[in-house]
Amino acid sequence: MKHLIIMALLSVMTLNAQKQVEIKAPISKGQEVFVNFKFAQDIKIQHGNTNEIIVRATVNIDDGEGNDKYSIKTEKSSSQLKLYSDFGDYFKNRSRNVYYSNKDGKKENCNCCHNTDINYIVIVPRNIKLKIKSISGSVFTNVYDGDLVTDLISGDVTIKKYNGELRLKTISGVLDIVVNKAKLNAKSVTGTIYSDMDFDKSDFSKYNNKKIHNHISKQVNGGTLLLTMETVSGNIYIRKG
Repeated sequence: MKHLIIMALLSVMTLNAQKQVEIKAPISKGQEVFVNFKFAQDIKIQHGNTNEIIVRATVNIDDGEGNDKYSIKTEKSSSQLKLYSDFGDYFKNRSRNVYYSNKDGKKENCNCCHNTDINYIVIVPRNIKLKIKSISGSVFTNVYDGDLVTDLISGDVTIKKYNGELRLKTISGVLDIVVNKAKLNAKSVTGTIYSDMDFDKSDFSKYNNKKIHNHISKQVNGGTLLLTMETVSGNIYIRKG
């Protein structure tokens, strides 16, 4: 009984530390959608029946201490709708002096010593172009209809079914995609490519007359839409659809 009471109290404490955030924004014809959720756990993609994006975030920053500083902001242009997470001055005021270098070589403050637990559900209409950027977030979808681009650092990408062009990139995460039809190009610097598909010798790239087994190009089932999968150290899983 004591263990049950402790578990119940822990559950209540966790719920009390969470903040629920929801934002909706209309999508104009021809606009691509770009979401930049710097620190995240899971980013789940779903389809809705309205011409808008809906983002639902469950937020827990340092057991609730930083929750009030969190928000989702939007920026619009004629060609792009951007949504991004904002933490105000929370991490600056509580900096542990931990930094990382961004792709331009500039140093940025990192929340590595903070407990940041943020999960997202992103609901978008079908047949749009969606770009997702994150340092720690992993992207998951059961079904995606449209063009999808990912730019991740440590997060994974898992896609069960899709119809569109995919350009998937993560540095150290795993790419796990079920492929039916595609013009496939998959490569990893030090990771391994796994698949239950049949590949010919000609599908593997060559370097100095040697087969490179972590770079594969193949037209799958006559597909014409591009599927690029790229990692540095993460593994790639290409599953037969």
